[in-house]
Amino acid sequence: MSQFVLDSSIALTWCFKDEETAETRHVLDLASASQIFVPALWHFEMTNILGLGLRRKRISETELAEAVERMAALGLIVENHIWPGDANSMLSLMERHKLTGYDAAYLHLAILKQLPLATLDRELSRAARMEGLSLICQVS
Repeated sequence: MSQFVLDSSIALTWCFKDEETAETRHVLDLASASQIFVPALWHFEMTNILGLGLRRKRISETELAEAVERMAALGLIVENHIWPGDANSMLSLMERHKLTGYDAAYLHLAILKQLPLATLDRELSRAARMEGLSLICQVS
């Protein structure tokens, strides 16, 4: 069974059909046979963007319910533990790669678990490559 860290940028394409691509559908197919790790903030990011999507009428209530079910079915492994040393590591990653704290959390988790990262974020992809990590999606 494969394993990877999933960034919300990929998962959101599965919720907003106008953003889905063949590559992100491929990641969804991989997800069904993989262990997927996310930092706890993943749920807050997803909730925020999906809620805004509903408010702005990008998705209907039915589509939102389907998206929530689809995400629940992934069986995500949520990494809730942030130790004091982790904060220093994330701050270092933020500074070294000019990332947000949120993106540093994904990168830190991938480094900690030595797993590939699935993201569409260019800066996060660049940082992951610089840290010697594999990427699930190729971002130019």
